[in-house]
Amino acid sequence: MNKRALTLGLLIAILASVISQILLHGQKAIASDIALYTPYFLSPLFSMLIQATSMLAWAIPGLYVGYLCKNKPAQHGAMLGATYGALLGVTVFAMRASELSSIGSMLMVATSALTQMAKYSVLFALAAPAGYLLATSRSNL
Repeated sequence: MNKRALTLGLLIAILASVISQILLHGQKAIASDIALYTPYFLSPLFSMLIQATSMLAWAIPGLYVGYLCKNKPAQHGAMLGATYGALLGVTVFAMRASELSSIGSMLMVATSALTQMAKYSVLFALAAPAGYLLATSRSNL
């Protein structure tokens, strides 16, 4: 297990997530103006830009951990994604804990946290082999 790749990957994941959220917030702030003044046929371009921005949170860290790993990039990506998802889930649970009054709402937030772990584990594991292939192709040059 490459602890350096996982530690740096977690820092990159947090940084990419913050940058992605800032960009998404800015895009949503100007969305109404864009909808008013752009032609109708350009609206899919703007929606693709929003989707691409939201992918930054998992694509960049997944590629990064795959780039740093010498073997088993998908396994390292899954471990990093599970760690990042758990950190994100605990953060959301802690922020919402004071608002939760019933067991059902607590279970819903806990299920959401577990879903985040699974989602990011799969997404990071899918992106990591691409980073590994990039590293091997660069080392062959």
